[in-house]
Amino acid sequence: MPQTEERIDAIERNVADIRSAVRLQNAMLTTCGEQIGDLRTGQHELRKGQDELRKGQDELRTITADLRKGQDELRVITDDLRKGQDELRATTADLRAGQDELRKGQEEIRETLEGFRSAFAVVLDEVRQQKAWREEFSHKVARVIAKSEGLDS
Repeated sequence: MPQTEERIDAIERNVADIRSAVRLQNAMLTTCGEQIGDLRTGQHELRKGQDELRKGQDELRTITADLRKGQDELRVITDDLRKGQDELRATTADLRAGQDELRKGQEEIRETLEGFRSAFAVVLDEVRQQKAWREEFSHKVARVIAKSEGLDS
């Protein structure tokens, strides 16, 4: 019966191997179950993360739209400022031209005044000469009158 015992030993070893394999498979199934649970938890977290990303994308889109509106407003303001600067430059150029004309006018007035002063000096000299001539002539007329009336000695 050694063969029977050997067969029994072999069967027992097979049964022990099978039990070991079953325990190993059970452990692997347990591990697989845990990993599936972890995967489901990860999948749930991934979905939550995706939802948060979508919300963030929506917020970024809103912010981007607001920034574009702000840029448009800044462009309008910048254009207005440029127009204002152009107008200011034109006004400044007009003022400078006006200043130049004023300077020319002032110079002409100075020249005219100088001419008037010269003419006035000439007229004043003439008046003084006529006054002196009249005084001299008055004395001569007074002497002639006095001679004709016999008052002159």
